[in-house]
Amino acid sequence: MLPHPKQILLTTLACAVSLYASADTNREVEWLRLNAAVDSSETELVALIEQAQAQGINTQYAAISAHTIATFQTAAAHDYANNEQVREIFSDFKRLKADRVGKEAKVLPFNELNACLDVAAHAIAQLEQQLGGLIRLSASPDLSKGQVELGNGYYQIDGRPFFPSSLVWLSTDEAYVESYGRIGQGANTLSRLKEDGTVGGYNFNRMVESASHSAEHNLAPYVFFNGHNAAGWMKQKHPEIEQGGRNFTQYDIDSPLIRKWFTQLAEASLPKWSGALPADYPRMHLLANEPHFATAKGGWRASNGLSDFTIEKYHAWLAQKYTTIDALNEIYGTACQSFDEVTFYDANNIRYADEPWRARQIDMKKTRGGPVWYDWCRFNQSRVNEWFTFLKEQVQANDGVGGAPVSIKMLGFTLSRNTRDGGMDLEYLTNLQEVMGADLRVVPQGAEVFGKHEEGMAPKTGWMNYFAYDWSEQSMFLDFSKSLCPDKPFYDSEWHGFSAVSWRHFNMSREYVRSALWMAFADGMSMIKPWVWGRDATTGALSPKADHIGELSTQPVAVDAFGRTMKELNAHAAWLAPGVEQERKVMLYYCEEAAIQDDEYTNGFKYAYEALKLLNMPVGFATPSTIRSLDSKSQMVLVTPTQFISESSLSALQAFQQSGGRVILVGESFQKNEQGFPRGGTVFTGASASLPEGYMMDYVQSFTKTLTPLLPSPLVDVRSADESGADAYGVMIKQIPHHTTGHTILILNNVSKDARSIELPTGQYADMITRQLAEGAFVMNPCDVRVLLKMD
Repeated sequence: MLPHPKQILLTTLACAVSLYASADTNREVEWLRLNAAVDSSETELVALIEQAQAQGINTQYAAISAHTIATFQTAAAHDYANNEQVREIFSDFKRLKADRVGKEAKVLPFNELNACLDVAAHAIAQLEQQLGGLIRLSASPDLSKGQVELGNGYYQIDGRPFFPSSLVWLSTDEAYVESYGRIGQGANTLSRLKEDGTVGGYNFNRMVESASHSAEHNLAPYVFFNGHNAAGWMKQKHPEIEQGGRNFTQYDIDSPLIRKWFTQLAEASLPKWSGALPADYPRMHLLANEPHFATAKGGWRASNGLSDFTIEKYHAWLAQKYTTIDALNEIYGTACQSFDEVTFYDANNIRYADEPWRARQIDMKKTRGGPVWYDWCRFNQSRVNEWFTFLKEQVQANDGVGGAPVSIKMLGFTLSRNTRDGGMDLEYLTNLQEVMGADLRVVPQGAEVFGKHEEGMAPKTGWMNYFAYDWSEQSMFLDFSKSLCPDKPFYDSEWHGFSAVSWRHFNMSREYVRSALWMAFADGMSMIKPWVWGRDATTGALSPKADHIGELSTQPVAVDAFGRTMKELNAHAAWLAPGVEQERKVMLYYCEEAAIQDDEYTNGFKYAYEALKLLNMPVGFATPSTIRSLDSKSQMVLVTPTQFISESSLSALQAFQQSGGRVILVGESFQKNEQGFPRGGTVFTGASASLPEGYMMDYVQSFTKTLTPLLPSPLVDVRSADESGADAYGVMIKQIPHHTTGHTILILNNVSKDARSIELPTGQYADMITRQLAEGAFVMNPCDVRVLLKMD
């Protein structure tokens, strides 16, 4: 007899229930097993730490791993017990496909515990090597005490160079800051200001308390961060202040009301806020977060237009430049009767009839390469320069210490992207800051990338075809900044080496983290705060923001690697910090006129820059205002295709050549003046060499042939080869004379996606990290870092 259909249904349901129950049981069993394994590993690690301490062996690195394990064991327990909340956080990350949300959330606590086992195994293995006398790790300075001060290009603690670090939104509990860094910070904004021009209340008191807490725990330097959002009463009484606002500067920077209120804010808040710190405590002002003032159609919030105040300033700027309207009309090809009639937008666009300020966006496609575009971009830079000069004057006048250093968190792509309508005058702002700043991006292989400009897969130019990670933006911005101001420190207050809006990686390796950080500090980084931390210090709960998906807050290995690498860097900062700045021999000529007018210009110098870095040639940047300070006997200037150039910029280049300097031209240049008209005037002559235009690897070949004979031989001749034995590139090499012995220190960092075989000249070498003798021939895998001392 066949079973009744109802019976079949009941049997099927019973099997399904049994299956799910079995899955849940297996999940619980695996969960308990992993926790027991982590407990056992943690106990073993702690015992080894105690044994090493008893023998006077350095346990700073192992202590970071112990804290990381404890932190993520708590985090994993919370993620396991509250998995539905975790799933909701994952679902808020809209770039993650819906079919992955539940799966990723469900496996997260298990992944975290497995990563804790990885952290423990790595720490135990290293500590056993220390106990066995196989390696000796140098100690990092104790940052919990001592006098911190800003020296000549880097911070010092009790006179010893070091690199301050932290994580964005890191807990200030002692265990966290001891492991990941001790930068103090509080935030101020116009929303703190009351209508009567005073400040106070809970949020302001917290700012003052954060300064006091930082001083008590030596969280130094302390950063006064300026946010730029207006108070509700300001927007209600004066809604026009939002016209022209952008993403992180949410109001009109040209509004007299904004200037008045910011002055009141500085006068009312800074004396008490800064006064909560001892008089000799190191501090700085971070003037803005990722400022941008895009004005081209389609640009970042350019649709918010421009205020009447901005347009009035623009007309006044044009009047000062041209003197008469007839002079402007001749250049523009217009018939305006006055400067007030000059526009760069469609003022009659009915789309913006009710909000006419929104129509004030420039059409880059129609105007770039001509005088209207050039003048607008230069004016936009001028008004932004004036804004930041105003901010600097106000905060320094009121901080009670005679003007603490200022920094600006510039967008990391400001140099490398091919647009210049955002108002950021790189040279002016670099000179304005006492602590140069940005948020730079590094992207590892295996990352999930979003957006066609991020994917890096173009056959000739895409970084994924060559490198273990995309290092170019970071290195180029650092080299540009340190070329202009070699004696100033550089602070990345939102380092995007662990994630960004444009990419996420769900399993970053410790090798990548270490390599990217060594790359940064070898190129001139002085202080760093990566994006982003998002765990409650007590419960371990994940912050309910999509920022933390594919980020540090879910990756114990990457967090551990960050803390350990910063300890390692600080252990060697005494020679690294002062040794970074050596004379740059090949200077790329950066011409702002070309950057404004030519959408291919930045790619052109980027390809050349990358080739020079791969060849380990000491590369830097010169501008028309800095080229006169170059040594014409030892430095040369490389000019990549520069179609647009002003008479003064070309004259500066010619003067360098006439003083005996070598100028190498790449491709065709100097066809047009800054406004896009065919050039008259100076005709450049006397180039030392002319090379064809190309891509990165093309330049590697031509630069090897042409530039190498013009450069002094390196202190140590290092050969890098691929698996076939052919010469190969991708091992970045810094050669630094030791600050006391004069012996050469080699930093070798393999950023290639492939292994490289290294051969050093005959001699005696020591590994600076392990303090053991080293061989002169070895293989470097991708992201391997070796720090060697040539002892003869």
